[in-house]
Amino acid sequence: MLAIHAVPGAPLEVNCYLVADVDAGQAILVDAPWQIVEAITTLAGELGVTIREIVCTHGHFDHTMGLNELHAATGAPVACHALDADLLEHPTTAPFSLPFTLTPYTPDRVLREGNIIEVGGHRLVVMHTPGHSPGAICLYDEVDGLLFSGDTLFAGTYGRVDLPGGDAAQMVTSLRRLRALPATTRVFPGHGGETTIGNERWLVRADEMEEF
Repeated sequence: MLAIHAVPGAPLEVNCYLVADVDAGQAILVDAPWQIVEAITTLAGELGVTIREIVCTHGHFDHTMGLNELHAATGAPVACHALDADLLEHPTTAPFSLPFTLTPYTPDRVLREGNIIEVGGHRLVVMHTPGHSPGAICLYDEVDGLLFSGDTLFAGTYGRVDLPGGDAAQMVTSLRRLRALPATTRVFPGHGGETTIGNERWLVRADEMEEF
């Protein structure tokens, strides 16, 4: 079983997940908020793991503000979906006007549907789940029953679709995909606490689609 540690970061309490195969001494980070370098490096040291990759569930600034700092501290390459690579290379807070200095980052690896993220002896499959952003992804570990859902699915709700690049119809399709996963699948969202697919299936019933 993978060890999963959530470290919330600035500016919007984004969950960075350190996902570790402690026996193999390897870990990845899922998402890269700001001001978490010390917490992440301390945790990795305590677990005795090397961070081998930083995976962005999507390219919005709150999930990527810490990329440069985390890359410098860990040496880990950065991966994101091809359709959100431009958001890393040309970061913006639009449509909001927020007083942050955003530093570009060119992904070291671009991801697509079905790609594999390896953590020691574990394999997480990239699920392309657009709707919140064009290149939004989830990471699914079927064996361990885990899903890192980014801003596609939260406890009690789903990602907003009114930001640039958002698409309500695509979100419906993506949520239907997630609904098909086993009900016991543990969901680790980009904001807030853990949930399960079973707890959230009410969001994606056929008779609820108009609410989206």
